[in-house]
Amino acid sequence: MLKKNINIHNLLMTFALLIIMVQVIKNPSQSINSASEGLYLWFNLLLPSLFPFIFITDLLVSLGFINLISKYLEPIIRPAFNVPGIGVFPFSMSIMSGYPVGARLTAKLRQMNLISKADGNRLISFSSTSGPLFILGTVLIGMVGAPKLAGLMIIPHYLGAITIGLIFRFYKGKNINNKNDKILYENESDLFKAKKSSIGSLIAKSIKDSMESIILIGGFVIIYSVIIDILLLSPLFDSFINLISRLTSINSDIIKGIIAGIIEITNGCEIIAKLNIDLLSKIIILNFIIGWGGFSIHSQALSFINSTDISSKIYLISKALHGLLASIYTYILYLIMYKDILVQTFIEPIPVFNSYNMHIWIKLLTSSSFIVLSAIIFITLICVFVRELQRSFLD
Repeated sequence: MLKKNINIHNLLMTFALLIIMVQVIKNPSQSINSASEGLYLWFNLLLPSLFPFIFITDLLVSLGFINLISKYLEPIIRPAFNVPGIGVFPFSMSIMSGYPVGARLTAKLRQMNLISKADGNRLISFSSTSGPLFILGTVLIGMVGAPKLAGLMIIPHYLGAITIGLIFRFYKGKNINNKNDKILYENESDLFKAKKSSIGSLIAKSIKDSMESIILIGGFVIIYSVIIDILLLSPLFDSFINLISRLTSINSDIIKGIIAGIIEITNGCEIIAKLNIDLLSKIIILNFIIGWGGFSIHSQALSFINSTDISSKIYLISKALHGLLASIYTYILYLIMYKDILVQTFIEPIPVFNSYNMHIWIKLLTSSSFIVLSAIIFITLICVFVRELQRSFLD
């Protein structure tokens, strides 16, 4: 039975790849343009904005910074999400940088056996989020043109992630401890106890691993840029959309945008943002797409998760739930705070990265480095505050 399922899966994948290959051969210029757009997006936006997060966090894990977090934030994080104190690291970095840094960090912690399998499954459920740069800058301002609705976009997204963490805290809740987990350092002097490797070798390894990860992300971005453009230009896809529209009585353009967003987040958001529908419906759909993330993001995250024993099913279920919760929270927040102020306000869209710009590239790189370092300093200060609070209670 298992062999039959694998063969069917392989057959479907082969069929899909053949269709893509035929479309590429039929329209090579379109495929080249799509790949070029994906390359521009990766080099001009993702590389300078994600690399500092990936490199710095990877180096801090290797140096033992996460032991400081585990020691002092355990009393806060464990009761809330039933994960070690170290769990705040991938969650906070994901909030700051966006997809797929949180998933990569969670997989990294599991690879180093710093969290158990059950902890990894709980942590991955809420530590893969979009970042404020994409939600507010690219989508809300650049596509929708409604900066006054920042709260209506960003609060439901992160509230949905926190809710999922609270839900999945009960996943195998009795198995809190794992014999294979590393023992946390008892002495403060051991918190940054380095391994036998020298600092230089740790930096070199972090650069190597970070570059491999960022190149892998770029590959997925380019591939899905080609796939989504082939799909959107396909007459068969249009026929499928029209069929669903007739069966559900939903506008075909809305269905097209949702399906495109399920596959690739940026294209889906762009299609929905351009639709002539009421702004509330537009924001609800956009928050669903951003919460879900798209198969392009999932491919990147799963490429890291699959190197561990963390469940990919839990990750995908949690992302589907994230999209639904973000949409529900959007409507609730609209009723509470935005019912009287939700109006159609449009501004000029932000410039799209269609060419290399050294000034913007360096600005993104330095801004991302500043954000990740600020986040780490903030987490460290929280650890110090919690330590002093614990000492005052003990005294």
